[in-house]
Amino acid sequence: MWRANRSSDDFAVEPELVEPSEPVPGFAQASAVKPDTISFGVSGVELGNSAEPVWAEWRAELADLGGASALLHFVDSPRTRIELSTTHPGGLAQFITGKTTLLSSLIRDDVALRSARIAAAAVAAKGLELSTARGIDAVHLGIGIAEWRHDGIEYRAPVLLRPLAIRRAGREFEVKLKGSASLNPAFARALRDQFGLELDAEAFVALTVADGTFKPNPVIDRLRGLTSHLEWFTVSPRLVVSAFAEVAPALVADAADLSHPILDAIAGNPNAKRAIDEAYASVVPVPPDERSPQTDTLLLDADTEQEYVIAQITSGNSIVVKTLPGTGGTQTIVNAVGSLVAQNKRVLVVSARRASLTSIAQRLGDIGLPGLGVAPRSLRRDIIRS
Repeated sequence: MWRANRSSDDFAVEPELVEPSEPVPGFAQASAVKPDTISFGVSGVELGNSAEPVWAEWRAELADLGGASALLHFVDSPRTRIELSTTHPGGLAQFITGKTTLLSSLIRDDVALRSARIAAAAVAAKGLELSTARGIDAVHLGIGIAEWRHDGIEYRAPVLLRPLAIRRAGREFEVKLKGSASLNPAFARALRDQFGLELDAEAFVALTVADGTFKPNPVIDRLRGLTSHLEWFTVSPRLVVSAFAEVAPALVADAADLSHPILDAIAGNPNAKRAIDEAYASVVPVPPDERSPQTDTLLLDADTEQEYVIAQITSGNSIVVKTLPGTGGTQTIVNAVGSLVAQNKRVLVVSARRASLTSIAQRLGDIGLPGLGVAPRSLRRDIIRS
């Protein structure tokens, strides 16, 4: 139901939008207009979607996901980070060049090494959880730690981030730098919004490379110069390994535009729900014994229930399928993807767990179609393989 809002109290009616059979002044043809573009021709009256309050609740829930951002409110405690600021020169040189390095080669003091191993176990476990369950590669080396206060709120943020791999090797831990350094996006955003300072991400990263070696000190010096006029702003030349994750901003950005019939219906818009119900046309698949082999486009074997689900998907119906583990859910997804691709369609497969996507990719590889799907984090490799 599309809601009409008016600022004055004498307008309390919420009329449903009715498609006129004849052109009406002030209205375009119903087939060529969206409800939110229609004007009543009355000052102070606006059209809105009745799903908007639910959308606002969704965005608020997304904004709270993950709690406080570790990119701006890093918890600096011995159990949440591995401190590498005072490491052994020999181990640090090996580590900075990107070679696999034992934690004991970086930290020679027994007491400090014991604390670092405890922290490494916690960081590795958290990184594995976020990677396998949520698809988030959170473990990074934080280069430089900035601390400041704004509007009564205290901030602590890494300046640069560089991806890092950490794994257990017996009683020891190994660490290895991956990829290149990048400016902490949340830190740059905070400085712009709070102090009007625009940081050039590429220029900052370029300062870390000198004579082919990684040197973070020029970045620290540059940032100190830019923020010397700010009270309560300090930058420490530290190297810290931790799980730096920020979940909410990207999700909120994705939810900026939720105008879609399916989302409208889920949010309670009765007109959208009615339109989807009326558009649904159940399709009965032809039994395997009665159809021609040339028409069989399934990549994997499927039972009667699975074929019914695939038939609804390929016919364009919007459905929800609930399955139990071991009942062929992944198999049905692979078959649905194959059937849609056979119709020259592109398919976006999303999941709350990276393991589920990996399983689908493996099934495609098992049947000789490893290049059928590509992932954002391995796009180049997947395209070459295809």
